Amino acid sequence: MTKEIRRLKDKAIDVFMIGGNHEVPRFGISPSLAIDVLGSAGIATVFSRSDAIQKKKLNIHGKKVIVAGRSYYTQFESANPLKNVEIPVEGDFNILMIHGSLQGLEVSSSVLEMVNQNPFKADDIKSGLNYLALGHFHNFFEREYLGCKIVNPGSIEKLSIAEINDEKGFVWAEVSKSEVKTNFIKLKTRPMETAELTLSKDENYLPNIREFILDFLSKLSKPNKTLKVSLRGLISQQQYGELKINELLAASKDLFFQLLVDRKDLEVQGYGRIFLERIDNPVEAFTKRLEAMMAQIPADDPDQALLEQVKSLGVKYLETVQ
Repeated sequence: MTKEIRRLKDKAIDVFMIGGNHEVPRFGISPSLAIDVLGSAGIATVFSRSDAIQKKKLNIHGKKVIVAGRSYYTQFESANPLKNVEIPVEGDFNILMIHGSLQGLEVSSSVLEMVNQNPFKADDIKSGLNYLALGHFHNFFEREYLGCKIVNPGSIEKLSIAEINDEKGFVWAEVSKSEVKTNFIKLKTRPMETAELTLSKDENYLPNIREFILDFLSKLSKPNKTLKVSLRGLISQQQYGELKINELLAASKDLFFQLLVDRKDLEVQGYGRIFLERIDNPVEAFTKRLEAMMAQIPADDPDQALLEQVKSLGVKYLETVQ
């Protein structure tokens, strides 16, 4: 990445960056980010603060352009990133970059657990802002509100099976006077597919049920594909002993980029459904529980901040004893 950004710098193209939820550490109000090294090297402007909006003024063809940004607020994920902050709009053209979740305007996320992380509403956008460059949701959307173009390009690759139907790409935006024209440039992504296989206790799978499933998978093989296979039906206890899912995954590791095996609808004779989803570790379970509680109350409810503090402290102490 550094090499490519330096190429832009060499062409006198300014690069502006903010940290997302995967770049900003969980603790510290203004923690250092890995991408800060690009700012230190002088090849990009990094707005690394999570507690305030930072800005830079540019003069382009005699026009004053303000580019501002705020990195993801990991310490209080349910906090509104546009509340109680100064949004700069003193330029002839004003751009703001944030990593957050727009609520309303018929916007939805393909990954549902993201919708309450750094949430804000269209009414939080300040008059005079021309372009709001968003990150966080993995799916592309574009809206316009009070003269502000709101654009979320999404991720450039499919990262989970929930995104199987998403189109991926990036946005090319051009400004002419006060008008913003955008073009979503689609990118080719790794193939992602789902498949189902129904098994039966009455079938004689030779040499065993694991090899039967592996043969089924080999017919769908593609090294750059993500495949989710759902196993269904009722198998015998002997077949269950032969299944050995870890051996199945190991044997198929060269068949796909990623293989996901869903067994929740597979039953074992005499035991029923015993294949539960992956059990969360204590930190994950605690975090999910608190986020579920926060999702039940409005984003601006005072209890949100309290629950966020409980979550942060709980995660901190749980991580020290794991």
